[in-house]
Amino acid sequence: MMKLKYVIIFCFLLVSTLSADRAEAQSTSAERFRVDAIDIQGNERVTDGTVLAYLPLQVGDDISLATLDQAISALFATDLFQDVSIARDGNKVVITIQENPIINRISIEGNDVLSDERLLEELDIQPRRVYTRDVAVNASKRLLTIYRLSGRFAAEVVPKVIRLENNRVDLIFEVNEGELIKIESIRFIGNQQFSDYALRQVISSRERRWWAFLSSSDKYDPGRLDFDVRLLRQFYLARGYADISVERAQGGLLPDRSGFAVTFAINEGPRYKLRDISFTSEIENLDLAALRDEVPIDKDDWYDSRLIEEGLLNITNALGNIGYAFVNIVPEPSTYPEDQYVDIMLRIGTAQKNYIERIEVVNNTRTLDSVIRRELDIVEGDSFNQLKIDRSLRKIRGLGYFRNVNVEALPGSAEDTSVLRVDVEEQPTGDFSVGVGYSSIDKGTVTLGINEKNFLGSGRAVKFAASVSDTRADYRIGLTEPYFLDRSLRGSIEVFNESVEADTVDLESTGFSTSVFFNAADDFYHRIGYDLASNTAKQKSTKATSLTGEENKTLTSSVARYTLGRSTLDNRFDPTEGSLYELTEEYSGLGGDVTYLKSRFRAAYYKPFAFRKLVLGVRGELGYVDGLGEKVTQSSRFTLGGRKVRGFDGGGIGPRDTGANSAVGGNKAYSGSVEVISSLGLSDDLGVRWTVFSDFGSVWDTDFPDGVTKPNDSTMRQTVGFGFLWDTAIGPLTFYWADPVSKESHDRTKRFQFNIGTRF
Repeated sequence: MMKLKYVIIFCFLLVSTLSADRAEAQSTSAERFRVDAIDIQGNERVTDGTVLAYLPLQVGDDISLATLDQAISALFATDLFQDVSIARDGNKVVITIQENPIINRISIEGNDVLSDERLLEELDIQPRRVYTRDVAVNASKRLLTIYRLSGRFAAEVVPKVIRLENNRVDLIFEVNEGELIKIESIRFIGNQQFSDYALRQVISSRERRWWAFLSSSDKYDPGRLDFDVRLLRQFYLARGYADISVERAQGGLLPDRSGFAVTFAINEGPRYKLRDISFTSEIENLDLAALRDEVPIDKDDWYDSRLIEEGLLNITNALGNIGYAFVNIVPEPSTYPEDQYVDIMLRIGTAQKNYIERIEVVNNTRTLDSVIRRELDIVEGDSFNQLKIDRSLRKIRGLGYFRNVNVEALPGSAEDTSVLRVDVEEQPTGDFSVGVGYSSIDKGTVTLGINEKNFLGSGRAVKFAASVSDTRADYRIGLTEPYFLDRSLRGSIEVFNESVEADTVDLESTGFSTSVFFNAADDFYHRIGYDLASNTAKQKSTKATSLTGEENKTLTSSVARYTLGRSTLDNRFDPTEGSLYELTEEYSGLGGDVTYLKSRFRAAYYKPFAFRKLVLGVRGELGYVDGLGEKVTQSSRFTLGGRKVRGFDGGGIGPRDTGANSAVGGNKAYSGSVEVISSLGLSDDLGVRWTVFSDFGSVWDTDFPDGVTKPNDSTMRQTVGFGFLWDTAIGPLTFYWADPVSKESHDRTKRFQFNIGTRF
């Protein structure tokens, strides 16, 4: 009986289900219809064709009500319409739309710190664009992001919409910029070996300080914190902590929203010494022992990642010098915490010798390609040679035309070819400088200089210089052609007029100088020059007690000059690395009235330390002039002071006329300087470098010793001083202060020097 009951229930359910399916099928069939027409209503700006293009249906289609729902979604997705409704009138589809308004104007109100132009260029909206609520919301979020990146986390942005006729709107963003929120505290967790103070000096972020108004380093910036994490890792890796991890960098807004508290969590791990450096190489026949010498770290030295990286660069360059352009070297450290040792495996990947397929010069928006290419020591078709590439890089940088120069080797069209890409960043090459100085003799001095090193991008240099004081006037006009006669010759000519009003004599020199310069192999260079000048001396009184050899005379000097030098300086205008050696021989006597042979030797050496954060510069110069049987006149002698020995006036060192107290110069001279230049301790944002230096030198020996104070005194004069070099918005500014620690009573000092200029 029970079984019969279940059978009856099952049959009832089966019949009910089949009946429902049949009814649904009939209903669905009844809802489908053929579209005979589409009527669009309410559109003013958007054409019927545009609306039809977005619809998933067209006249003649057999559709259902679900298709109409899809059509509504498709039209809303265009962001063209504020409201959409679709109805069926028989076999006609009626679409009623309300268009979104068009943005008439976009404005920002309440902003003072950030300009309208700065903010508007960050927004991805413009007038005549369709307005939607999402447009206003997304733009507001973007503005808040910009303010937070500038350290204003309390900023508020409220979008306001003003409706206009013809379905237009003005979109206004009302801004409350809020206070600038800075870093109130920086803490470290987990640091056992280094104090919080020491680690604060490593990172670029700084705590708020009242004197730091010129820097943005105390501004809270998440991107800067990420950079600080890398700086902390590098700091520990350079001191043997190979397992260092900076697990997080957190910045929390204080409850009163007055600033941020930043916390770095550090896991130092043990400190390791180097036990072994080994190699594996897929390049055959390499001298791996020689490559080991390229890594400047020895066994049992504390592990230093910077020295490992320097070694990788040295090995890459060494392989590049023998033709391997693309070498992949992977360091694999293995640490042993129990013994506190680390082993380094350097894996040299496969590579083959390369040839230069072509050379590309990019981003030279002003300088001609030919000006750059002629400085290259390597040409298309040559074997790849890193040494020549590095020398070419130095020469291009030495032009002084570019802020940055990068030479990159890229794969060529074949495995054994490469493409050299020379990427430059142009910089202003014109200098307009105005200098102000003071000396005990010249009193106030004003100098004016205009110098264009890259005239019209051709590499030609033109200059005009004038220096005027109460007692001196110096005018010079010059032109330099870098490829004279279409050869690797740099020719130059300069016309000058110089006059000096001393107490006892007026001196005037007018003439011109010309020279030709050319490079030779292995960084050597030659310079050949010729000067012709007319020198006039007019005696004004009998106050002078010494003879110059030029009294009330006009003497013509005809001078031939030859220079042999060698330079590996990375930049001849602002060197940080390399050396210079230069010997100049000057003979006067090719006609004219003045005969002498003058020899000068100068040398300079620059070495970066602290991983290029600090530069040591050492310079020296020797000079000797011989009259070849004649007495050397005053204008042919050496004078010393000014820029060579800061702290003394120009010509302020050495023998002086006992009556007129004017410099008479000497036949022998030497000078030198030891200087340190760095930006350590100063924010990079300021663009300021400091320098400390000690200059020294002496000049002595005159062929007219009567009436001269200590004519043969070669006592060394010495100064110590400091200075600042500042790249300002209006040009480079230099300030030097030097104090003579060794001088003679008759010397003339000039402790303060200041110069400012601008570039164009």
